[in-house]
Amino acid sequence: MIFVFVSFPPKFVKKNDFSTNFCLEKYLFLIYNSLEMSKNFEKLSSNWNHLLLQMKDDFEISDHVFQAFIKDVLKPVKLEKNTLYIEVPEDGYISFLQNRVLSQLRIAVSHETGISTEDLEIIFKAKNSSLKKIRDENEDFVSLLKASGINDPLNTFENFVQGQSNAIAYATSIAVAEHPGENYNPLFLFGKTGLGKTHLIQAIANYALKKNPNLNILYTTCEKYVQEFVNSIQKNTITDFKNKYRSVDILLIDDIHLLAGKQQSQEDFFNTFNALHENKKQIVLTSDKPVKELGNDIEERLKSRFSWGTTCELYLPDYETRIAILRKKEENRHPEFKVDNEVIKYIAQNVKSNIRELESALNNIILYSKIIKKPVDINLAKERLTDIKNKDEKKLTPDRITNIVCEYFGVNILDVCGPKRNREFVYARDIAIYLCRDMIKDITQEKIGEFFNRDHSTVINSCQKIENRLKNEEELNENIKNIKEKMLL
Repeated sequence: MIFVFVSFPPKFVKKNDFSTNFCLEKYLFLIYNSLEMSKNFEKLSSNWNHLLLQMKDDFEISDHVFQAFIKDVLKPVKLEKNTLYIEVPEDGYISFLQNRVLSQLRIAVSHETGISTEDLEIIFKAKNSSLKKIRDENEDFVSLLKASGINDPLNTFENFVQGQSNAIAYATSIAVAEHPGENYNPLFLFGKTGLGKTHLIQAIANYALKKNPNLNILYTTCEKYVQEFVNSIQKNTITDFKNKYRSVDILLIDDIHLLAGKQQSQEDFFNTFNALHENKKQIVLTSDKPVKELGNDIEERLKSRFSWGTTCELYLPDYETRIAILRKKEENRHPEFKVDNEVIKYIAQNVKSNIRELESALNNIILYSKIIKKPVDINLAKERLTDIKNKDEKKLTPDRITNIVCEYFGVNILDVCGPKRNREFVYARDIAIYLCRDMIKDITQEKIGEFFNRDHSTVINSCQKIENRLKNEEELNENIKNIKEKMLL
């Protein structure tokens, strides 16, 4: 029991004054709660190391994970309104912790503090983070980006590495951002997956918003556009849908080739395109294929309009560009990590498929070095990249499949592998689990469940659910087909 003694001047206390006494009681209650929370945090801090060791034993966390990601890494800094803030050295830890440690840590902290697991929230904060600094310094601008559909403020022209493989697309994108709706309308960017189309299209929005924050800019994926259109018909909100897309100054749509076979959506987009173009509003589209290869499932009148402005192809980056890309990724995503030139060159020589695979290889090596507590050298790089030869030898893994699924549906992998039950996350999760079972040879249900932080019964249920729906749902069949095609690129 905590006793709180507070002295108030007589003039603030009136006999039989209900409102005054109520305020005092409320004030005392807040003080009591604050002291209780402070006491909880002091107890938690003093027992922190013991709590982590107990968690390791209770949940059978491996020694290398405990040493690399938990012990001397997690530092509690504040407990406020049932939210525990934990500091970690840098951004690179957060994804792993949220995927692999969060649920166990919540149970352990709940047991120590008495706060229920349902009420307890745990937030990891990086001590030194380039992304955090950007968000702190440009909070209003980041809000503008998010309102426009863009969640990554690092997708800028400054962070895009220019080379011979993308020079024309890069220069044209800057020209569009400088003078939207004037010379290159529409701008149609195409190329195989992972070559920087999404980065460029979002950089246009970033640049244009910085230049004129009053612009109404909307970025979305084709999949989201189609889903919104279908929902608007079902909910009788088609007028709102049309107003949303036809009142913008710049419309940017990723993966427009996914309009194939969707006749009603094509009809609506045809009219949206015309409305925007007639009013000199900028349209930017990306595709995995050039216009002439979009096939008969997209109407000729649409393909004709896609070619009205300028089409630019992005090619595979050459060796020098791959090195520059790796250095830029290291600078933005791992600012405290200096990777040796020999290692960078080795990655660039062996990973030639696309930029996304380059970044994945770099992240893989850095993560492994943290786990085993060894510096990044050429031997470690060779050990981790044994299976990475070229695009024809790429190995399907749960991580790669899930990343492709998340990119396709425009959702975050942390949400898909985490505890959230929102419909879009469950849908993407079920498809990713089904594809892991369907496409990875000899993988066990337990291994799939381990990646998604779920038991094997959930894996069985997800696979059965997708198999049953595939018998009747044309859209799901189309989604599975498109995702598999992306895996083969």
